[in-house]
Order: sequence, then structure tokens, then C-alpha cells
Amino acid sequence: MLLLLQLPSARRMFKIMSNVSAHLATLKAHFKIIFTYRGMMLIQSVRLILLPLVLASAWLSIEKTAGNPYSDADYLLYYLMVPIILNLTDSRLVFRFPMAVRDGSLSRELLKPFPPLSGYALESIANNLIQLVYLLPFTMLAGYAVKDRLLLGHINMQLLLLVFIAVILGGLVRMLISGSISLVGFWLEDVTTLNLVLNGGIWALLGGMIVPVATFPDQIRKFAELLPYRYMLSFPIEIITGRLSTAEIWHGFSIIVFWACIFGLIMRLIWKRGLKVYSAYGG
Repeated sequence: MLLLLQLPSARRMFKIMSNVSAHLATLKAHFKIIFTYRGMMLIQSVRLILLPLVLASAWLSIEKTAGNPYSDADYLLYYLMVPIILNLTDSRLVFRFPMAVRDGSLSRELLKPFPPLSGYALESIANNLIQLVYLLPFTMLAGYAVKDRLLLGHINMQLLLLVFIAVILGGLVRMLISGSISLVGFWLEDVTTLNLVLNGGIWALLGGMIVPVATFPDQIRKFAELLPYRYMLSFPIEIITGRLSTAEIWHGFSIIVFWACIFGLIMRLIWKRGLKVYSAYGG
């Protein structure tokens, strides 16, 4: 066994397996911690689903303009899916990391065998998955209440697989954007306002939170399709509606990967520069 571990390839494999075990243990710990706040998770689920239902009611109550590609059934399906996709692509990095810099706990995290940011990312994943347990029943009840007005015959396993890929990539991009903003916490004491502007307000307008991107005027829609915000919310739901061709879906995937690479490089650059200025005590 000792001879095998002396081989470079064996050492790398052992290190990978150790990191995987550490990440799984961290994820399990986050599940236990987050699940203790069941009341808060329930309230959060109600909050997540109320706004989309209000928006859906508003859009269904007004007269559709000429050229609007969405029918009433499309609007209902879209806003029913908003809380689910919104939750699955959510990221808590922007709230957790700056706090770790301020209270000095980042010093402790730097001693662990895996990068600190991965620990905060696992916390976000655990939170999102547990939140989904509370969110799904409310979504299913709302869907059952309007089932006669929904058109779901086009949904199949291939479409669901594409939606799954879109959600994973969209969540990755949002986490990288949130991570890039959170790392500014090396220099700024509070990044909340910066997050509200770059990862909140613009995202709500151009990501499809308030209005589906597909219903934007052509010039604004083409601009929004080039930005990363659409792919964190609207794009997966557009796939579910069945209105995107296969070519349009794969084109969307290519844009997501492009932005993931861009923000991955930005995060790496800020991280290296931030560590040079970081100093803290306590933790």
C-alpha cells in the first residue's frame, strides 16, 4: 500500500478521493444544520411562490399585445416554474463569504483541505435542495388548481433532460457571478448594495423574473439573450414551454458556458489578489 501511494498517479487519485469524501461530509453537515430551521424554510417557500403568482395574475388580467408569443397557458406554466428554477439556481456565496472575511473565520477555512469557496457553495446546494422539499408541495397545489388551463402534452424525458442541464449550467453561472461579487468583500465591508444592483435588479429585469424574456421587444430580447441573466431563470423555463428549437437550446448552452468561463477567470483573479490583502484575527 505504501509503495502504491509513492506513485504520482496513485497520490493524485488518493487526494481526489479524500477531497470527495471531505466534500460529501461537508454537504451532509450542511443538510443537518439547515434542516433545523424548518419553520424559516416554510416561510421562505411561501415567499418564493407568492410573487410569481401575483405576476401571473397580472399578466393574465391584461389584454395581450399583437405579436406576443405567450398564451395564457404559457404564462401560467412560466410563473409556476419561476419559484422552482429561482430556488435551484440560487447562491448564498455573496452573503456568507464577506461575513467570513469580516469576522476572521476565513482564516480557519483556509486551513481546510479544500478551497473555502467550495464549502460555501456546498452550503448553497444543501439549502436549495432542502428548500425544494418545502417548495414543491405549494407548486403542485397551485398547478393542480389551474390544471385545466395548462398545456403539458409536449413535455417528455428528452425535454426534461435539457431542462436539467440548463438548470445546472444556470446555477453554475449564478454562483460564479455571486462568488465574484462576494470576493470584493476583501476590500469592501458590505457588498449587499453591489449585489442588489448587479445580481438583483438587473437580473430581475433582464433575467425574466418580472417579464418573460421571450416577450421582450426584439431589440431588447436580442440584447438580453447575450447576457448571462436570462440563463439563470428564463432559459430553463423557455425550454419547458417547448417554444425553443434544438438549435436555439444548444446556442443557449454555448452562451452559458462562455459566461461560466468568463466569471470563473474573474473569480480566480480576484481571489489571488484578495488573499494578498487579507489579514484578520479571531475566527
